[in-house]
Amino acid sequence: MSTIRILGAGAWGTALALLWSQEQGEGRPAPTVELLARTADEAALLRSARINTRRLPGVALPAAINIFSATESLAALRAEDTFVVTIPSTELHPATAKQIVQAAGDAPIVMASKGLSLNGARPSELLIAAGADSERLAVLSGPNLAGEIAAGKPAAAVLAGPDHLVETLRARLVRPAFRLYLTDDIVGVEISGALKNVIAIAVSGVRALGYGENAAAALLSRGVAEMARLAEACGGRTETACGLAGVGDLVVTSSNTGSRNAKLGALLASGMSVQAAVDKIGATVEGIGTAHGALQLAAAHKLEMPITAAVVAAISGGATIEVLARALLGRSPAGEWH
Repeated sequence: MSTIRILGAGAWGTALALLWSQEQGEGRPAPTVELLARTADEAALLRSARINTRRLPGVALPAAINIFSATESLAALRAEDTFVVTIPSTELHPATAKQIVQAAGDAPIVMASKGLSLNGARPSELLIAAGADSERLAVLSGPNLAGEIAAGKPAAAVLAGPDHLVETLRARLVRPAFRLYLTDDIVGVEISGALKNVIAIAVSGVRALGYGENAAAALLSRGVAEMARLAEACGGRTETACGLAGVGDLVVTSSNTGSRNAKLGALLASGMSVQAAVDKIGATVEGIGTAHGALQLAAAHKLEMPITAAVVAAISGGATIEVLARALLGRSPAGEWH
């Protein structure tokens, strides 16, 4: 029997463990699912309570999910197994990336975290720099709220990577309520998945200020244009920004139905400081670091990204959301895709 080992027992990692512990359909049994918490104490608490009280409260973890800590020595993974990474991208430092590559063994790696480093590096770039084989590396992204995935509600995602790999992984990871679309555009998927968090901060802030849905939709659409420009400049495809990893994920993230980034935008619009807002949210807000990294990438490619720049100004304490929103919505007209 194959194994799916998930590094990261946050809301997203826990939701994926619940998803993949289900039967695959058509008479195919579920694989062995292993969920790796950060520490031995966290793993022990999860094993005892069988509920991720902090990150996914109210959802019972079945006995089929085996819980360990990331510090334990586990059986080496084989080529028919899968190693999935769900830790926040802010934690993907060079040393951590090297540990991930070693821990994956012979199994392909699926990066399910979204974000950019402060200097604009994508997660797959960091893993490849640490020794990962690009032919055994894929990226999972899309409009997937952890709570809905855990509840078994239908969803779709995009799996990016080499054709031969994503075809194999789709057979392992698809479920009756979880549809997977395939692409070879890793760059476009990673840039889109990262930028949607940044744009969601701005869109949610505009909503919270009472500017209305017309303004929010306009800002969201212009955010997609920024996303597409950056993806293309980095070697990805514009169409990817218009798909599940871009528009799809941005719509659900900016709706404030549980997104940390949307909550941040709303709290900043209320006048709260970034630190106070993050403390209130009580979890990593990926869009903060990603905004800085995206602006670095934009500068390197000589791109204008006004929404991203406005978010960086807001989270750096240079201006209020209201002032930035007025400036963005009052910009001079220009060609839609220029």
